[in-house]
Amino acid sequence: MGKTVKKPKTGYLRDKAYKMIKEMIINCQLTPGEPISETELMKTVGASRTPIREALNKLEHENLVIIYPKRGVFVTGISIKDIIDIYTIREVVEPLAAKLATPIIDLKELDKYYKIYADPKRQYTLEEHIKVDRDFHSLVAKSTNNQLLEQILLRIYDQNSRIRILSKLRVKERHEEARQEHFELVKGFMERDAERVEAVMKRHIVNGKKTALKIV
Repeated sequence: MGKTVKKPKTGYLRDKAYKMIKEMIINCQLTPGEPISETELMKTVGASRTPIREALNKLEHENLVIIYPKRGVFVTGISIKDIIDIYTIREVVEPLAAKLATPIIDLKELDKYYKIYADPKRQYTLEEHIKVDRDFHSLVAKSTNNQLLEQILLRIYDQNSRIRILSKLRVKERHEEARQEHFELVKGFMERDAERVEAVMKRHIVNGKKTALKIV
């Protein structure tokens, strides 16, 4: 019998560190602009300095941390320009993604979102609201059958989640508006109406941008 090839421990620890640190950044446990202690990360992750640094290098490529030689590592900040840049891309790319997804998106997958967004009285915690929103938009991205487009959008959602959490969803009047927009999107997908879905998605992103700029 052939020998089982084991994944190198350093690779496993690097991947573990990457996932844990990324989640801490996206969930704002590590806040924008905050210095990152490699020593603390070593304790949290249970890894040596090498896999921690490899993970941080990968996160720097994703624009989630900035590494300054001899100064240290910092969580990437979020500025008004960052918000404008993120939503400028979303405004162009997501209506296209929605249009591409319309003929092929799984209707069974959409059924749970139909039930969620059809109920205006449904209450969410901050974490639940952000998770449902991200899961829905990720489903649309994955349903484009375009891997590059999906990767671009999922990276943008990492940054966008931080904006949503930092805002604490303070703009209450946006909640119901966003629910209605999501409900329109789900119905458009279910009816395979690509033009309608594209238009609603564009309006949804434009309104989201206005809210994000209002709360920062």
